[in-house]
Amino acid sequence: MKKVILAIAVLVGISTSGFSFSGEVSNNNNSSIELIANSELKFKLALDNVKERASLVIKDQFGQILYSANLPKSENYSKIFDLSGLVDGSYSFVINNGGDVTVKPFEIATETKRLVTAVK
Repeated sequence: MKKVILAIAVLVGISTSGFSFSGEVSNNNNSSIELIANSELKFKLALDNVKERASLVIKDQFGQILYSANLPKSENYSKIFDLSGLVDGSYSFVINNGGDVTVKPFEIATETKRLVTAVK
């Protein structure tokens, strides 16, 4: 019984993954970019004052484009990205808002945790 409980605790610890990025707000020429990450590998991007010919690109550490989209001109733009399909590594969001280019790097890393519990 002790081995079963220990095995379950180890499996739960191994299945935990982490995403390193904190929420951040950036202001560029009357527009703001808000980036918020959570523990489920989902990432929310919110832009205010989106200008003409705005675009969004997600690149990996080698500069390869993984996602690309043209953004419509609007007061506000918001989208949730599910990044759970990406492997561990370094990535970046590149936001071009009417010629103002902002690069927001982020990393995905898997964490392994071990847990010891006393059994009566």
